[in-house]
Amino acid sequence: MRKLRFKNRNGILYFGFGDNLKSSKMKYSNVNKNIIIGKFKSGDLDVELGINEVKQVPTVAILLDEVMNGKSKVLKHKTLLAYKVTCRNLIIPYFKDVLVTQIKPIDIKKFQDALVDKGLGKGSLNLTRVLLKEVFSLAILKELVILNPIKMVDMPKFRIANDKKKQKPCTLDEIDEILTNTQEAVKNFLGIAFFSGMRSGEILALKWEDIDFVTDTISINKTIAEGYINSPKTASSLRDIEMLPQAKKFLKAQRLLTGLKNDFVFVNKKGSYYGSNTHFYNHFQKVLKNLNFEQRSLHNTRHTFASMMLNNGIDPLWVSHTLGHENLQITLNTYTHYMPKKEKMSIGFLEKRYKNGTERI
Repeated sequence: MRKLRFKNRNGILYFGFGDNLKSSKMKYSNVNKNIIIGKFKSGDLDVELGINEVKQVPTVAILLDEVMNGKSKVLKHKTLLAYKVTCRNLIIPYFKDVLVTQIKPIDIKKFQDALVDKGLGKGSLNLTRVLLKEVFSLAILKELVILNPIKMVDMPKFRIANDKKKQKPCTLDEIDEILTNTQEAVKNFLGIAFFSGMRSGEILALKWEDIDFVTDTISINKTIAEGYINSPKTASSLRDIEMLPQAKKFLKAQRLLTGLKNDFVFVNKKGSYYGSNTHFYNHFQKVLKNLNFEQRSLHNTRHTFASMMLNNGIDPLWVSHTLGHENLQITLNTYTHYMPKKEKMSIGFLEKRYKNGTERI
């Protein structure tokens, strides 16, 4: 390591290496020499001394870890878990120890193509893009790269799978059969799900204080996912909904089972809340199989509720609010095909106004 030299020139302190000395513009003294030594050790004199500091270029994995540390402070547990799985199973195995400065747009395209070839869905691929975009945004802030390669590569186009089998909503007859062949807490859970449209996590997070049997309302203000109690999925998910008589019946039946045991409506064998819907999902699949019904996800109970309401002429705005959708358009985009279709639109007020004809419009 080169040794820092000092020299007194006409009472002025000079410093540097070998014969290449620079004026400090300070008086030559031990105090000022110590000041220069301190600045040298801290690296504040590197530019003046012509020292080109070699930056330690991080790998994609290192910056990805920084990004995830930031997300862990703001994301809900379930969302954070999805990000971690994406990092662990998709991004890190592909890029391994590649330095962030070595990634070019063509590398991003090859990465995306590889994921598509593996059959990765649009949502999962988009998640990788979100994470990598933040990685390179961080690299730009650190002045490691100039451009974000993600922005230079388009999202792959996915073919619409016409042959993808859509789940059919349960009929009322099927609901009756399912509930008749299910017992106690599982029966009550499914009954509430079918006749309220609530998400599984919202039902599991219900406390008795959220149920008002006088006004027939249910207050949805939290959800459970992966063992954690969180705020609802979106701001619109925070809502009070009407308790239909059919749902009320199963809530009252559940109160007889757990009303005095815990604050939560549904309590497991340990006397605590259920951390996931696995218990109810398994029973649901078992009863569907025993009845020789089409296999459906537990989320199908919500799908069934929405289609059942809309198919029977219930106001779409009421359905949208009950489901906790952010806006009516989401409800219509998802369930319009279940709404009754009229062969001919009748515009009564126009027919009355112009029944005798008019030249003025």
